[in-house]
Amino acid sequence: MIVTALESMLRMGARLRGIDRYRDPLSYFDAGGLAEAEARCAEANRDLLAFVRPDGVPPAGNVVHLPAPRRDRGTVVERLYFDSPLAPRDRPTDRVEVLLARRAEAPAQGRAVLFHHPVYQSEWDKWLWFLDALIRRVPVAMMAAPNHFSRTPAGEFPGESTINPNPYRLFRAIRQWGSDQRAVRTVLAERLGLEVTGVVGYSFGAFQTLMLAAAGDVDLPIVTMACTNRYAYGLTRGVLGDGILEGMRRVGIDESKLWVMTDSLQLERHVPRLRGRPTLYVRGEFDPVDPSPSLERLEEALGPMRSLVLPTGHATLFLYRNRILHDTVAFLEETGGV
Repeated sequence: MIVTALESMLRMGARLRGIDRYRDPLSYFDAGGLAEAEARCAEANRDLLAFVRPDGVPPAGNVVHLPAPRRDRGTVVERLYFDSPLAPRDRPTDRVEVLLARRAEAPAQGRAVLFHHPVYQSEWDKWLWFLDALIRRVPVAMMAAPNHFSRTPAGEFPGESTINPNPYRLFRAIRQWGSDQRAVRTVLAERLGLEVTGVVGYSFGAFQTLMLAAAGDVDLPIVTMACTNRYAYGLTRGVLGDGILEGMRRVGIDESKLWVMTDSLQLERHVPRLRGRPTLYVRGEFDPVDPSPSLERLEEALGPMRSLVLPTGHATLFLYRNRILHDTVAFLEETGGV
């Protein structure tokens, strides 16, 4: 199948760039090892929504705004940096990076749509290209998630400290991502006079967005693209889990223990809270990252205002960029997002 071949080429390209080359799996654990990680996962699993929900208004320290020269197609790209309000103890100086893309002729001035990217990302240009039709309508702020882009720790590939053989690292990254997102909205409003009026997420960026919305922190129109659903199911049944699962087995995490440690990371359990909310759900019919029937179950649980199912895979949703962005812009216009 053409879709399968394209997805295989994309995975091969990622691995040639060093993605999925994990170190000694024990290096991802703290001094307490697996027992400590199990205890922390159990704590997060008891009430995941409370665990990820930002506390108050997270402070954004040392804010720097760097306007940049005009890019191709008339898009002005600016950068914002600030100290993460919930940086992990092992990287207390973590700086959040935000790329703001806008055009002078965009009609929706004074507003912004916040975009959350997938894991394993290090290059902004493809997202500027992918979202160009939206940028022509409204400024788009793209936040680098923890452990990605300029926030990637030295010697690691992007996302390595988020998804690796220690499941608790994922819980920790989701919680920090949520705190950073709330801080971004505050910085955009206070520094640039931009009100965030819609959120778009792709893959794990969509997972994080829906999780925060279920936790009560995002009350805006949401566009979710290629959203993942059940973490353990995706690792064990999808196409991206081999390296992670091998590392887990080496430290004593078999499939049954993986399900226990990540029990609450099943988005379908949480999104029924969002029924009736304005959401556009976009997925590929043949998504190999979180394969059938996982995404069908997520769609049923979410009950989105509108769905768009395309005959493609996960990353290959890019092949339908024009259709997806047309529907995204129309949906955000209809729901007040732009």
